[in-house]
Amino acid sequence: HRIQDSFRLLILVGTTGIGKTALGERIAVELESWFGGDWSHFQQENFDDEQQSSDFVSVAARWLEKWGELITPDDRKDPQRLLYRLVNYLCENRYLVQMDSLENILQGNEEEGWNDFKDEWWVKFFESYLKADTCQSCIILTSQDLPGQIEAIGTRSQNFWYCQPLSGLEKPEQIALFEKIELDVTPDSEGRPYLERIGAAYEGHPLALRVIAGEIKDNPFEGNVVAYWNRYGNEVEEVEKAIAEAQEGQSTGIDKFQLDRFTKTLRRNVRSRLNKTFARLQEDAKWAYIMLCETSVYRCAVPENFWLSHLEDWEQSGDKQKAALETLRERYLVEESIENDQLLLRQHNLIRSVSLENLKLLDSTYE
Repeated sequence: HRIQDSFRLLILVGTTGIGKTALGERIAVELESWFGGDWSHFQQENFDDEQQSSDFVSVAARWLEKWGELITPDDRKDPQRLLYRLVNYLCENRYLVQMDSLENILQGNEEEGWNDFKDEWWVKFFESYLKADTCQSCIILTSQDLPGQIEAIGTRSQNFWYCQPLSGLEKPEQIALFEKIELDVTPDSEGRPYLERIGAAYEGHPLALRVIAGEIKDNPFEGNVVAYWNRYGNEVEEVEKAIAEAQEGQSTGIDKFQLDRFTKTLRRNVRSRLNKTFARLQEDAKWAYIMLCETSVYRCAVPENFWLSHLEDWEQSGDKQKAALETLRERYLVEESIENDQLLLRQHNLIRSVSLENLKLLDSTYE
């Protein structure tokens, strides 16, 4: 509704894996008629893609060329000219632009947050964009933190931008997720109270809950929630304790400092949980673990046979390769998408970051 009104900048902030990109894409689907049903008017830029330059000049030139504008070598040497042309084009034409993983073009880190742009021309771009008298387009940003410079710029353009913090799934949504993964969530089931505690401990973080549910559903638990809790419930209790400590003293309300502390605690807990997932995968399904580590070299989605081929180097048969991939699917450690009528596979950025760490140890582990 805000986009259909006068807002031209929407910022979705939240910890990694919380669903910012998915929400942005869902908004695009809901707004299809707003940009005339022409999907060439939906532009998606992922700053996690290290293969593409992320400075303002490179991105602006890339967008304008894609939209049919002629960009000369002289244009590329003149950031101010490109800024003017890009802002003017967005104002005069209706485009929905989604810019993902904005923290990658900001200066900062997970502990202290991301505050300032590395390239000052991005600041100038957003300032000019928000100051424009009229604008037909809208930009959706996804970031782990609200960039302080945009917040400062936005104080003079309150009617044109909005920031939406994202939290995890609510309790009914958590139960619906577990049900979709085919776990028993009937009100009188023995496992439901444990699933509710797991959901609460990880604040409904969808990626963490999918991975945990995948472990419960897969061998050796085969969907037995109680057996899983008896074996690993102590880990959830440790998380409950950490969350309680983070919330201590917040009974009168949560200020920004406390919220940041709480978010960092959740982020650490989710990452710790993924590290344990990898350790168990290594123990229970060696070839699936090796496949997951080796395919972390792909920054984007690739065909399925790319993944399978990594076990050829380990002299594993085609059946073993497919079994390993199926294990990763069952444990929700691989994401699938269809592009140009082809099935592609990728790792979520958070999972990939853990995979890359394990990849460094792979050769020494299996010498």
